[in-house]
Amino acid sequence: MGRGPISNVKHIHIISNSPDFNPEPIKMALGITGETSIRKLDLRTKNKNVLTVPDIKKSATRRLPNGDIIIKTEKYDVVAMWFDGVFYYPLSSNGKKIDTPLEKRNENALVFRGELPNNLTDIINNVSVLSEYIDYLDMIESRRWNIHTKNGITIYLPETNPEIAINKINILNKTHNLLSKNIDIIDMRDNARILVKTKK
Repeated sequence: MGRGPISNVKHIHIISNSPDFNPEPIKMALGITGETSIRKLDLRTKNKNVLTVPDIKKSATRRLPNGDIIIKTEKYDVVAMWFDGVFYYPLSSNGKKIDTPLEKRNENALVFRGELPNNLTDIINNVSVLSEYIDYLDMIESRRWNIHTKNGITIYLPETNPEIAINKINILNKTHNLLSKNIDIIDMRDNARILVKTKK
């Protein structure tokens, strides 16, 4: 008794917090078939296997008496993308690069280059008012951000309180179409004045 098909895994139910969830990578990572014994299944190991899927943040695996396996997963909350010069990688709010490279950026995604801080939430919230104009952002010497606009303007943000500088840019853009002008650099690093260098 207990050695026939009745003791094998019947069904695998995978639940996710994401509407665009694809269960196939998880099924492959699990390696469970209809020949797998429900009693010999090491749930801790299988749960670790699920966590090797790049965009899975959390996982919990349960075995049911009827031979079914339930796996509850939580995907990373993708808030932006990171570009390495060749591929675009999704980024979570804590700055984690998710190892699912894409050849093209997602439409309207905020893109970062270079090094990344541990938390992207503040800078993303701050630059959201300019998101339609931004091509990408990069961090300079682990201290401050540069914004690169879609029409080639580089905005030097200050180390402290970059949100104030961003708000000034937003107001100037609304009142004077600043980000549509023939400008090369807007230097906001000095709170007392704005330096503007035009394109040649």
